[in-house]
Amino acid sequence: MRIGWSIAVPGAVVAAQPISAQTAQPSAMMLAQAHDRCMTTYAVRLTNTAATDQSIFADATAGCKELKDQLGAAIARDYTPAQATELNAMLEAQAKPNFDKLLQRIRADRAAKPAN
Repeated sequence: MRIGWSIAVPGAVVAAQPISAQTAQPSAMMLAQAHDRCMTTYAVRLTNTAATDQSIFADATAGCKELKDQLGAAIARDYTPAQATELNAMLEAQAKPNFDKLLQRIRADRAAKPAN
């Protein structure tokens, strides 16, 4: 009798607890990597067009805005306010120069490949 009661109680407790809808939030590092991949995808695709570097950057920035917003929220959550401010400023300052270097590497890699 006692065994049946002890088994039933934990099941009843679990059944009575609400199921949490909260899911684990991705870290700032994970979101930074996802944002970088997003920007790279736009760069690779749009360098095959006649678009200018400035318009490619603008399109990539607009297309990856949701990830950037999530990254900003994760930075604010994962770091102290002072660290978050410094990190956001650094990311903002490096965004365009790093993107321009990426475009150069993509074009150089394509130029180095033999034509099919």
